[in-house]
Amino acid sequence: MTGMSRRTFLGLSTAVAAGAAATALTGCGSSTGHRTEAASAKVKLPAYVPFTKVTPDLPANAKGLSAGYLSYPKELIRSVPEAPGDGSKVTLLTEIWTQPPLPKGSNEHWQKINQELGVDLSAILGTDPGYEEKFSATVAGGDLPDLMWIPPNQGIQHIAELLESKCADITDYVSGDAVKDYPNLAAMTPAHWKTAVVNGKIWGAPSPYPAFGQVYAGNPEVWEKAGGLSASSPDEFLAKCKEVTGGKVWALEPIYVNAVSVMSQCFGTPNKWRQNKDGSLTFWQETDEYLAALDFVLKLKQAGVFYPGDPKMADAYLKMAQGSIGATVFANPSGGRANLRTNDPSLAAEILIPFAAGGRQPNHHYHLGTIGYTAIKKGSEKRVRMLLGVLNYLAAPFGSKERELLEFGTEGADFTYDEQGFPQRTKKGKQQVEGFYSGLATATTAPFALLPSAFPGTHGPEDVKATYAVEQKLIGTAIANPTVGHYSDAYTEHYGRMSTEATDLVNDIVSGRKKIGEWKPFWTEWRSKGLDRMAREFQKSIEKNA
Repeated sequence: MTGMSRRTFLGLSTAVAAGAAATALTGCGSSTGHRTEAASAKVKLPAYVPFTKVTPDLPANAKGLSAGYLSYPKELIRSVPEAPGDGSKVTLLTEIWTQPPLPKGSNEHWQKINQELGVDLSAILGTDPGYEEKFSATVAGGDLPDLMWIPPNQGIQHIAELLESKCADITDYVSGDAVKDYPNLAAMTPAHWKTAVVNGKIWGAPSPYPAFGQVYAGNPEVWEKAGGLSASSPDEFLAKCKEVTGGKVWALEPIYVNAVSVMSQCFGTPNKWRQNKDGSLTFWQETDEYLAALDFVLKLKQAGVFYPGDPKMADAYLKMAQGSIGATVFANPSGGRANLRTNDPSLAAEILIPFAAGGRQPNHHYHLGTIGYTAIKKGSEKRVRMLLGVLNYLAAPFGSKERELLEFGTEGADFTYDEQGFPQRTKKGKQQVEGFYSGLATATTAPFALLPSAFPGTHGPEDVKATYAVEQKLIGTAIANPTVGHYSDAYTEHYGRMSTEATDLVNDIVSGRKKIGEWKPFWTEWRSKGLDRMAREFQKSIEKNA
């Protein structure tokens, strides 16, 4: 999903995925009105039927390893035999991460997609930032679109009420083997579908995303003098950061909360929640491991290795490419590799593999695996199935004719093949296709794959192999968030404010405005303000699904 802002790119991996960006939906009732955490536990997820008509050079696996392709297929296959639509008008609310496309009336590509889908598709394109406001305004207007992209289900308050009152329950259409009627949707894993479960029902088609979470990616020219961006201990990492810092170069970007997040993986923190032996749950930021990581980041700050800028700085990626910052945090390894290539095609980003710290084994944190799902407006079974067919088309895999058309348009007009045989958009393609595809791919798309074309420059196959190798290393310690696929009303009510206050406190402690001794009391206070309730509700849901 190219073009994401830095705020959103990181947010999808952490804050939004954890439900931080809570948006109040007016007119949907109170989320405490009916308890959804217990109901969410019981649902049969769709069967997983991997797409096999195109064979990757580097195979995916059930643990989240991405499929990797080193070349573009010589012959594309069809994944959808006929247009799924019935000629009717269809509206879609989604978000784009790049410049808006030409309007439908003057956009030949948009019109071509409508012909292929067999519908008259109109799109309400939200932007970043601003999608939350667009979403709330659309809901408040009362006339919902036919298809509506919803960020991860615990990031929006009262989502259960909205779904129950306005959206189609698609469980019977996709649960178990039923999903085989929609082969491209069936290629999504159970981990993808879990984020679309609320109230024990499946509400939409997932929006797949890389399985792996936050990492430090670095400029290899900066880290060369220290032997590369790698370490076997906190002391070695600190020493290397000091070694590369000097003159107009600093080892790390000053986004302290992300630094603590990545370092916490080295200290063995749980992925958002720890499931204890008695079944109870402990939030990751209240653990001793997180406190140890915070203390280590404070030492990094005191050593002067952070760039002296705003913790919310927006140009850290560019400064890394220019060599004034050694490493920045990315939402996943492929994003780090691709972004540095974008800013300097000659640079191949190094990825820091979590090292053991504090006598604990490192835990890499898996991402949710999606950035949400697209729900369908209530309607007749015929209407709902037709719209599922549209979503099935949008989820066409790499190597299919549908995917090439969706992503690149028509050969000659919208794209040409480069020397490596990959499609590259023309000027017209950038105007017509790029923004439109961004919105369609947000709604739903095929499971993530490593493709040479995702990495700017001429080193695409090398980048695919290198990123795949990093994923193989991360799998060894990767752990999932045990609450994914479960629901807590308290989480939707309180997490946004709690997360904001915690981030502010991290910034204050690392900056020296407050003492690290204030961290534990902060969480003691929050236990009675909603954290204990979150843990109990998640635990109840998990136990019912055991």
